Amino acid sequence: MPPSGRRVKLGSALFNADHARLGDELKRVEDAGVDFIHLDVFDGYAVPDQGFPARTIAALRPLTRLPFEVHLTANDPLRFLPALADAGVDLIFLPAETTPLLYEAIYALGERDVRAGVCLALGTHLEVLAPVLPMIDAVLLLGRVTGEGKRGRDFNDLILRRVSEVRAMIDACPIDSHQIDPRPIDLQAAGGLETASCVEVCRRGATSLPLGSALHREPDPVPYLRHLRHLLDAIT
Repeated sequence: MPPSGRRVKLGSALFNADHARLGDELKRVEDAGVDFIHLDVFDGYAVPDQGFPARTIAALRPLTRLPFEVHLTANDPLRFLPALADAGVDLIFLPAETTPLLYEAIYALGERDVRAGVCLALGTHLEVLAPVLPMIDAVLLLGRVTGEGKRGRDFNDLILRRVSEVRAMIDACPIDSHQIDPRPIDLQAAGGLETASCVEVCRRGATSLPLGSALHREPDPVPYLRHLRHLLDAIT
């Protein structure tokens, strides 16, 4: 369960929006009341897609004051960091599987005033978080293989135990003495989330949900978000 009194944040995974109308889609979800914008950046190799290039993110940045976070999936993620920081990204999830010198990469983001997160795929051992957890602002746990949704695969229940385990790790995490203004570590779950799975991952301790097709397929996202918030508020 999320920390007492902490409301679950709901975001838009903009990759699922109509890419011919990104500006309009961004305004639509902002007006509906989402808390943040989640942007996928792929390299075309680790995942057979390229998501949003940094120049597209930079073009979207002036259109909203909502926080921008990036889920980065790349075989060489470090080369993307300068351009993403310059594009105005607030938080970058580094892929645990392909980021060499993870500690150093997190530190480099801090030097650019970009918040750091770590993303873990379903098959990645959670122990990779232990050395860096006090340094980061967020953890993203994937509920399916990135890009798997195109093949019709749904949310994978294997993530539920992982959310519980990371929630326990976060709750036991000591504060890094180097943090001037320590903030709670955000725990996100993503990938094939529908209403029931949103509720379940938040029962296990997730504190933010980037919503993809479940949000963007709605002609009017306002009733959907209102209903989901009602369900989530009941468990926090």
